[in-house]
Amino acid sequence: MDVVDLLIFALRLLLVALLYLFLFAVLRLAITGMHSSAHARPDPAQRLRLQVIEAGESTLSTGQTIEVADGSTLGRGDRADMPLGDTAISAEHAQVRREGRKWVVTDLGSTNGTRLNDKLVNGRASLKEGDVLALGTVRLQVLPRAT
Repeated sequence: MDVVDLLIFALRLLLVALLYLFLFAVLRLAITGMHSSAHARPDPAQRLRLQVIEAGESTLSTGQTIEVADGSTLGRGDRADMPLGDTAISAEHAQVRREGRKWVVTDLGSTNGTRLNDKLVNGRASLKEGDVLALGTVRLQVLPRAT
């Protein structure tokens, strides 16, 4: 074997090693992507479940169940995470947030106020299963957590 043949052989080995390295990197990236997408699915327990008791002027239907994510804003405006097309509801009416294991509703200075069990919410209030949340003419009942 002369030097040229040895060099060609070494380059072939290097090319094969680079191909295996590339395949390993692609597989690793694919496996990591599958794991992260499996963990990225929203946990149903991380969402507040509400059932529409009275739809008012909104686009919701009586009996409809809606799920609201942590930190969501309810309101009439385009910037609301849960748009409720009711003229008695402010553009950004209220916000629901999870604090530990409980949910809290905060009135965002709405014109007509936020009511919880027919009592005006001043600032914020804790939500429990069975509570009735009223925004404008829309009434929503807090449902048990999804399992």
